[in-house]
Amino acid sequence: MAYFVTGASGLLGAQIVKGLLDAGNAVRGAARGEKVSQLAKVFESYEKFTAVEIPDLSSCPDLGSIFQGIEVLIHVAAFLPSFRGDIGIVEKYSTEGTENIMDSARRAGIKNIIVTGTQLSYDREGPFGPRDWRLTTFEDARKATEAQHFVVYIAQKVVSEQTIMNWAERHPDTRVVILDTTYIFGPFVPNYKYIVNHPKLYGSESTNYFIHFLLRPENKVFVVYHGWVDIRNLADAHINAVHNTAIDDLPPRDRRFLIGAPEGHNWQQAISHIKEARPALADRLCNPELAPIFPMQVTDLDKTEKYLGIKKESYISFEDSIVDAVDSILDIEAYWKEQGITDIGLPNEPLFN
Repeated sequence: MAYFVTGASGLLGAQIVKGLLDAGNAVRGAARGEKVSQLAKVFESYEKFTAVEIPDLSSCPDLGSIFQGIEVLIHVAAFLPSFRGDIGIVEKYSTEGTENIMDSARRAGIKNIIVTGTQLSYDREGPFGPRDWRLTTFEDARKATEAQHFVVYIAQKVVSEQTIMNWAERHPDTRVVILDTTYIFGPFVPNYKYIVNHPKLYGSESTNYFIHFLLRPENKVFVVYHGWVDIRNLADAHINAVHNTAIDDLPPRDRRFLIGAPEGHNWQQAISHIKEARPALADRLCNPELAPIFPMQVTDLDKTEKYLGIKKESYISFEDSIVDAVDSILDIEAYWKEQGITDIGLPNEPLFN
């Protein structure tokens, strides 16, 4: 099959691309700016991969040409929480931009669209059904102070997901599935060093940057939300959603799933486990007493197994996910050193707030 993956240069997008390519599929992966050439370098060993630059979703009238010959769209791309531009741009992307990419895909003959969402589109304490939404709007975002900037990201995700669900109901001939994810951790794909080719680009590590910050003795930057899932399980869920016919029995508005591992994330134990598994890092690790402990996200594991094919016993453990991520981070740091970068420390501020 021929797939198109937006956000292919990101932590999740790249992992999905790798899974599809390893299965023998043709993949067109989208990125922006200099990341297009970097993405091509990451997957240069795959003959069936093509990196393309996707234009501005909110202003380009038709994306049909880049979708030509594509059978499945996996839409991962989104503004990061660190975005601090005009809120109007974010809102336009979330509404007009979202509808534009859906309309363009449908006109190009794509009948299968998988979209990455977030647990932040639900209220923190639930409920977590497919028709449950967090009551955050762009009006809330406009009233937010700089310290509350994360509200912009939440509004963007809520509005874009609702826009997609409304679109799916109007176009029942197109199969649309939303996978809302918790925090994502785990290893980068091989050669991801070409994307994160300098410490200042640590934002490209996405939520793995929280793990990278553990390797700073003075660190006080930690996750602030419950729920997590390993990147490999999540990528598999996206790919499985393409073919699982059980989803087809659900109404369009019920094809929205929250995915989380059946385990909390104890960062105090994680730091201790890194020290035990990789003793050479002992002097770099931050104080575990400052680290948080979060419970498991309330997730319907039976539903995830039935519709997304992730069996209960197949979830990768938190400790394994963290250590695998650390090993990937060390590979990236080694690459920085090879490039002559002497200061490989991350900037002393959080990316998300």
